[in-house]
Amino acid sequence: MKQRTLIIVWAFCLFQANAQAQQKQLMEETVIRKQIESGYLNGALNDLNTAAMRNVYHTDFAIFFEENGELKKLPLSNWISLIENYKKSNDTSGLRKFTYEFVQIDVTGNAAFVKLKLMRNDVLIFTDLLTLLKFGDDWKIVTKIYCSHVQNPWSI
Repeated sequence: MKQRTLIIVWAFCLFQANAQAQQKQLMEETVIRKQIESGYLNGALNDLNTAAMRNVYHTDFAIFFEENGELKKLPLSNWISLIENYKKSNDTSGLRKFTYEFVQIDVTGNAAFVKLKLMRNDVLIFTDLLTLLKFGDDWKIVTKIYCSHVQNPWSI
């Protein structure tokens, strides 16, 4: 009888520990989703809020991309300058307006990976792959790579 009771208690404790781990994982994913929505999707893109960008990107963040067979790097400061210049152009074409879908959020300890689809007028324009690291209590986006699904994504 004691052995049966111990097994039941052990199983209950294991179940509780697993439930708590899943809840913590879901909480981290929710925080990451909100960070990306505020600082990237509505920072660099839809709302062009560069102040929000500064809150969610690590200062050493960069976009890495391939150009003519070479690896290129766009640092955060240069990206913010491009967005600020675009804002001054008063373009009303909707070029930087995207709907989006979170395809995957994967959190492992203090590291995370996010896969996003960005659409304009229901056409898939980009698939973005973001990496994040947790510094203290704050998640920061540290890198971005992407796949462009159209010939010239920055024209309509």
